[in-house]
Amino acid sequence: MIAGLIGALLFTVVGLAELALVNRSVYPALRWRFEKAKLTQSQGIRPSTFMALVKFQSLVLMPVVGFLLGDRMKSLFG
Repeated sequence: MIAGLIGALLFTVVGLAELALVNRSVYPALRWRFEKAKLTQSQGIRPSTFMALVKFQSLVLMPVVGFLLGDRMKSLFG
């Protein structure tokens, strides 16, 4: 049980780092490309939709996976 919580905490930290990295480096480029493509009506997926998916993955899926894998990581590392 404790290993699951530690795994969830560890994966939450990794998810937050991933979210910060995407927010600082990928999102501005996506936003700029989207605004530029509006002129030709070929913009595709909105950057806010992409960021919503990244936030869900980073803040929900990563901690759940960490909780589920916590016991296996404990047995792997002793």
